Amino acid sequence: MKKKFINATIYKHDDASELLIEDGKFKAIGNNLGEADEIIDLQGRFVLPPYVDSHLHLDYYFTGQDDDIKNESGTLFEAIDLWNDYKKGTTKEEMKTRIRQAVKDVASYGTQFIRAQTDCTDPNLTGIKAALEVRDELKDNINHDSSGRFSSKRHVFLQRRRKVRS
Repeated sequence: MKKKFINATIYKHDDASELLIEDGKFKAIGNNLGEADEIIDLQGRFVLPPYVDSHLHLDYYFTGQDDDIKNESGTLFEAIDLWNDYKKGTTKEEMKTRIRQAVKDVASYGTQFIRAQTDCTDPNLTGIKAALEVRDELKDNINHDSSGRFSSKRHVFLQRRRKVRS
């Protein structure tokens, strides 16, 4: 199915006003892009690339909201000390719940590319195992590569397109 968005104001494409989407993937940015099954008039609305979170600790997500953890000084040093104690009692299932919520939350804010950081100092590698299991659970909606990056499958075309232009 083809969808064409018309009358768009497209970031860094001052000369273009249309987007063509086919089967959920961006196919073209330009003008007079041809026929489509559905045409959506954006009435001049601004269209921009998705957000990128280049450094997200998925396994730490929401740990600062635990009443048992108080970073009194507000410093990174105290946070690291607190995490070292906290992670000892954290199960893989708890981490998986936080990781799922992190991916859901950042995607809902418009983030479609995450470079995930995971604690590798735990001798059991609990966070890494949890992240890999969640990656596999979400494989139909999220891409993951060996560098630790997660991205929405909708974003892959844009990512490749930008690399070609540079």
